[in-house]
Amino acid sequence: MENSSVGESTADSDADSGPRKVAAICTACGKAYASEEHPDGTVRPIGQRTGCECGATSFEVVDSAETAFDD
Repeated sequence: MENSSVGESTADSDADSGPRKVAAICTACGKAYASEEHPDGTVRPIGQRTGCECGATSFEVVDSAETAFDD
């Protein structure tokens, strides 16, 4: 059992030091991208070096607690 807890501890520390995979939307046009949120707070779409197709470079992380439909 000690081995499994050591593995979990290592995985947790690795996750804290690198980028986190998130869903994000372009703040200009609303297009959604699979993205990475870096420890410094920057959000970059995966596979889009220059930002959004619309030319914007600002993205907002989608909160997983939000619902897709407004009532």
